[in-house]
Amino acid sequence: MILVLALLSLVFLPSPWNFVGALAGGAVFAFEVAYWQRRMRRRKVQTGLENLVGSTGEATERLAPSGQIRVLGELWQARSSSELPPGSRVRVVAVHGLTLEVETTEDAPASARPAS
Repeated sequence: MILVLALLSLVFLPSPWNFVGALAGGAVFAFEVAYWQRRMRRRKVQTGLENLVGSTGEATERLAPSGQIRVLGELWQARSSSELPPGSRVRVVAVHGLTLEVETTEDAPASARPAS
């Protein structure tokens, strides 16, 4: 956007100011590109198993001992050591092929909590 403004200033501003505007816009654009490039290089990319293990999700169907869960917006086949009702919050502890090994978090699902 800044580069477009620099080019427009080169066309529409009067003679001495068009070069000043274009140079200033070009400098700001170069600074912005350098800033975002440096910032993005510092961030470590997480994909695959590193991103799944430790993530929390929700059981979409009963896990007895296997079923489906939703983690990071995706449906996965999961296996649990205990039976869990739909809506249970789970944490991924391991990945075996395309099946996630999960354990329950301490939070009970809203539908399974006793009414007070």
